[in-house]
Amino acid sequence: MANSFWQKFYDLGEAAGARFPELVAAQAALESGWGLFVSGKNNYFGIKGSPGTVVTTREVYNGKEIYAVEAEFKNFANELECVQYLVDRWYKDYRDYKGVNRASTAQEAAHLLKAEGYATDPVYPELLIGLMDENHAEEKQQE
Repeated sequence: MANSFWQKFYDLGEAAGARFPELVAAQAALESGWGLFVSGKNNYFGIKGSPGTVVTTREVYNGKEIYAVEAEFKNFANELECVQYLVDRWYKDYRDYKGVNRASTAQEAAHLLKAEGYATDPVYPELLIGLMDENHAEEKQQE
């Protein structure tokens, strides 16, 4: 894969137990602007929580975009800890939640992330699927 950011998060997703590591890479790319806009320390997925860093973020509620929402985003010791946290809570079964690893395809898992409340953006699954498609196409060109 040409993009080292994509490969790094693909590998981390695989190591953390994501059935679809390409979805982890797509989430990291989308949520952090390819690593340029990290929400908290080593937080590439916009995971809210404390202790953390307070930043202004964009949220969508009832189809209406709100720009100046302040939220606390969890800090992580390193990238692997961040990916493991994401995979343990959203990809695997966690408490009463059935993880998106249950999906048969990465595309279905992307839709499940939205349906299960991970993101407020109504086009979140399509954005992830587009990133997966683009990076898969780049992968094929290099073979």
